[in-house]
Amino acid sequence: MALDEPKEDDLTIETDSLTFVVAPDVQTIINQNGGLIVDFVDDGMRKGYMIKLASQGGDDCGSCGDHGGGCG
Repeated sequence: MALDEPKEDDLTIETDSLTFVVAPDVQTIINQNGGLIVDFVDDGMRKGYMIKLASQGGDDCGSCGDHGGGCG
């Protein structure tokens, strides 16, 4: 994940308090998987925001956070 200025073909998604800018090559993956879920996790060594595909569902982020990383 990187901070960048929005490009002409980027998709901008606004929620109540957050704005997400998604590159065109990622839009298809998000759409095919039912969107994104942003959740705050505070579970021992895993603490912070996790971003995962909606199709992954559940309360866990799979292997994304197992090694100190986060999803996305």
